[in-house]
Amino acid sequence: MASFPAPTPPLVLRNGTGRVLLVAPHALTELEAAKPFLNSQSEIQAQLAEEVAEWHDDGSGEAFEEAARRLGAPGLRPVIPRGLMDLNRGWKGRAEAKETLFGKGALSSWASEHLQPGAREALEGWYRGAIGMIQDASKDRKGFVEIHSYGDLGSTYDKEAGGRPVRRSEAALVLSTPWATQYPVGLARLLPGDLRGTPKALERSMDQALERNGFRLGPSPYPATGPWALSMRFLASRWFAWLADTGRLPAATAAHLATLAWTDEQDEEAEAVAKGEREESDRLLGVRKLALDMGEWSHSAGRLGEEFLEQAGCFTAVVEMRNDRVQDAAAFGLAIAEALFEYAKEVDLRKRNEAS
Repeated sequence: MASFPAPTPPLVLRNGTGRVLLVAPHALTELEAAKPFLNSQSEIQAQLAEEVAEWHDDGSGEAFEEAARRLGAPGLRPVIPRGLMDLNRGWKGRAEAKETLFGKGALSSWASEHLQPGAREALEGWYRGAIGMIQDASKDRKGFVEIHSYGDLGSTYDKEAGGRPVRRSEAALVLSTPWATQYPVGLARLLPGDLRGTPKALERSMDQALERNGFRLGPSPYPATGPWALSMRFLASRWFAWLADTGRLPAATAAHLATLAWTDEQDEEAEAVAKGEREESDRLLGVRKLALDMGEWSHSAGRLGEEFLEQAGCFTAVVEMRNDRVQDAAAFGLAIAEALFEYAKEVDLRKRNEAS
């Protein structure tokens, strides 16, 4: 069996001391990092270059570096390119008849087809190590911001499916919840269906900062129900911790669910308990009631989510730049930094006014 490089470390860390963690999960990285995991045939290696070129987020790394530099914020970016492994998806993905942008796992169908023997297990080690590193880096942060870019005329999936080009906004904030529709899957059963981590005040700051720096913020092209992105994992883990802090969930249960939010959003035991198909174990006490509360046909779950965001004081943002603006990536990063700075000032001012 082939030997594979070890994840030491699994991500590139940018040191910082700010209250916000910045992550560019699809930033361009070295192609060489992916090669050992794939079939060594020359045609497969050539296809790898095409996959990486197709799937990485042009300019997101440059925007990330500028925002981190301006804020003095800590940040993380990948070592393994997205064309092989996508950190913004669960490891095993969601069962689908045909792979979609929001259902696929960390490994695409193309990558899975061309792996070396033993590579899947090695890559899972990289994936778990990267998620753990992000979880650790986010522990003492108030905010979690993902920096991306997207296709100017649609996604790769749109193009491959024969869709027509639709010009996208120059910039967008992606406001989505993980499969938290009226028919949720996995841990999404335990979240308010409309839980989104981006406050309106931050939306306003982002809109104004982007415009000052030459970008027009427009609608997100993505549906309201999205994948378990890294920022949602952060938000869900804080949600479960807050439920324990406010006496709504046992501390041991909250700690277990917060871990699952990072590691296995489709945990079979939690799913079965939430659906009433299995008795609650010690680490899942209170889960059935929480699932029923979140599924109640009323405004109560949404109001509880609003209370959480107000009291916990945490926030998330997923910011997208249209990839034909790649030459302006530094200005995009500057706009993100300015927006976060202005939002922090507004929050601090509000707290001082409330205390006086």
